[in-house]
Amino acid sequence: MKKIVSIVFAIMLIALSTLPAFAVSSPTAPTLKYTVEIVPTEGGDGSYEFTSDIDENGKQGVHLTPRPNIGYEFDHWVIEGDYTTENKLTDAELDIVISSDITATPYFTKDGEVETGTVSKDTSSTSPKTGTNSFVPYVVMMFSILACGVAVSMLVKTNK
Repeated sequence: MKKIVSIVFAIMLIALSTLPAFAVSSPTAPTLKYTVEIVPTEGGDGSYEFTSDIDENGKQGVHLTPRPNIGYEFDHWVIEGDYTTENKLTDAELDIVISSDITATPYFTKDGEVETGTVSKDTSSTSPKTGTNSFVPYVVMMFSILACGVAVSMLVKTNK
């Protein structure tokens, strides 16, 4: 009876350890199709956020917000790329719908003059890697097989 229980236990360990290796991958967040680049100017910079998923026509909603430095006021946006909006480009909070990569430049005024000089911008294209390592389920499976081998060898030794 001990032999049967040991063998059943070993088979269960192997079966349970292989489940994560063959499980369906977790769903991932939708991949955004377009790139938004904000080019800062002398009086400040801007920020943006995607407001929805890409629609069936391949268009993406984006909300732009200027961030003026102290002593500056927002004046207008200059946007390069394919977009539509119901707002005026002089509106600070701007909702646009894009259908290509865009470059948005917020311009600011100080004492009534429009500043057009640019400052350095972040052009890095890397992001941190996340997620689990794919070899972990196989390591667990190998240890389970090793445990089963040890259990079988112990059973063989007790039969002698």
